Amino acid sequence: MSDSVKQLEEQLLALKKGLFLMSPRDRIRAMSTHETEDLIIELQDVADAALKSLESVKN
Repeated sequence: MSDSVKQLEEQLLALKKGLFLMSPRDRIRAMSTHETEDLIIELQDVADAALKSLESVKN
């Protein structure tokens, strides 16, 4: 597997994990507003990086 594909896979898994942590499916404990805001910013950064990785795979 190429480095770009592996990187994209890791980024998508990070997005999936972050969304799970904010979802009703994860009821271990509620996240604070601060934790949720930090996670949203982190997921936005991961999504931006994943789009760049995708662009390199397409080229």
